[in-house]
Amino acid sequence: MIARTDTKDRILASADRLLRSHGFNGFSYQDIARPLGIRNAAVHYHFATKADLTVAVVESVRKLLHDRTDHFMAHGGDARLQMEGFLVFSIRECAADGCVCPVGALAADFFALPEPVQAAARRLVDDLVTWMTRVCTLGREQGSFRFQGDPADKAREILAALQGARQLSRVLGPSAIEAVAEQLRRDLGIAGV
Repeated sequence: MIARTDTKDRILASADRLLRSHGFNGFSYQDIARPLGIRNAAVHYHFATKADLTVAVVESVRKLLHDRTDHFMAHGGDARLQMEGFLVFSIRECAADGCVCPVGALAADFFALPEPVQAAARRLVDDLVTWMTRVCTLGREQGSFRFQGDPADKAREILAALQGARQLSRVLGPSAIEAVAEQLRRDLGIAGV
């Protein structure tokens, strides 16, 4: 017998993949239950509504971001390594499943989403922008990054470029995000470093 937490984790993982590949309106509980060999009722047991499920997916992504960035946010570190890690992570994640990020998956239908899902998406974007702004600020202070303007604006530009590159990669293949990442490195002055 599968433990409840294992079933819940499997449901979340399946919902995450489906959200990234089909968007909020592109999948049902049946699309989750059938491949997992469970009944729709099992999905409803853990997540009463699709909004509840989607919020849980977005919050799990936020937790992953926090787990991977908390030390850097608290203590600083090498901003160049943080940026490179994020670029490589974005490229690998895109190549692994060919899906857009959760933000991109939710952005297309954002105003039609239930309010709790909108709020969760905003929290994730706020966290990403806050972290990337910190990376850009420290990178410039450390002399690693060269760019003009406000670090928060640069952070939004980087995140928007990567999100768009992931969407282009669905059509053009993984070389699209690789090219964008390399251009971002050049723009920051860290290409070939």
